[in-house]
Amino acid sequence: MTNYRFPEGAAIVFGGSGALGSGIVDLLSKSGTDIAFTFLNNKESAEKTTIIVEGNCKKVYSESVNLLNQSAVEDFSNLAKETFGRIHSVINATGPFFNLAPIMDSNPDDVYKTLDTDINGFYHILKSIVPILKDGGGGSITTLTTTAVHRYTNTAGLSSIPKTVVKHLCAAVAREEGHNGIRVNCVAVGQIDLLSEKQKEEIDSSGDVANEFLKLIPLGRSGTPDELFNAVVFLASENAGYINGQSLPVDGGYSA
Repeated sequence: MTNYRFPEGAAIVFGGSGALGSGIVDLLSKSGTDIAFTFLNNKESAEKTTIIVEGNCKKVYSESVNLLNQSAVEDFSNLAKETFGRIHSVINATGPFFNLAPIMDSNPDDVYKTLDTDINGFYHILKSIVPILKDGGGGSITTLTTTAVHRYTNTAGLSSIPKTVVKHLCAAVAREEGHNGIRVNCVAVGQIDLLSEKQKEEIDSSGDVANEFLKLIPLGRSGTPDELFNAVVFLASENAGYINGQSLPVDGGYSA
């Protein structure tokens, strides 16, 4: 068990089967809270995540949900509320893979897809979740963005541009819904030593970009997965009850 405090009810994790999402689900489960999480296509990974965490909490289940389908997001969220009685925390760990490239060299279809998924997908989450949290007396929403929203990273425009919009969506809802007991925060993810094979190939193909980026981090190293997971779960928990409308960089000081 962890020292993170959560009230009765459950947490929802959108994107709980990926490398980041599954680690967040695991740490949440060790806090004793029940969990509902989504995946897009990787059912096998979702099943593995469920097996890993189901011994830590009373109930965990997953469902394939496309965030671009507002009805699907709403149906999943309502089912979670009906199943657990109350939703106290929502974490968004989704995000499309993007190529490291100058924005003017990016494929227009990739730009449209990333903008659509990051911005509209998160908006659909907010539209579905905020009423549920209000009905339950409040709760937290925590979403993953990128450290590039604080300090622009060359070739990371496809990530930083939509994530900057997400950051401001968080600030807007934090101010508008704070009186309802709803906290909304971002975790701005820096260089974390947890990448998919596809991401590793992309970084390798970018030459010295990754090494040059590492030189800009005051701590001189990449972050560990656990350092990121703990930041996310902390912000979602009651331990961070007075933190609202903030963007927390987990980047070793890169954005300082």
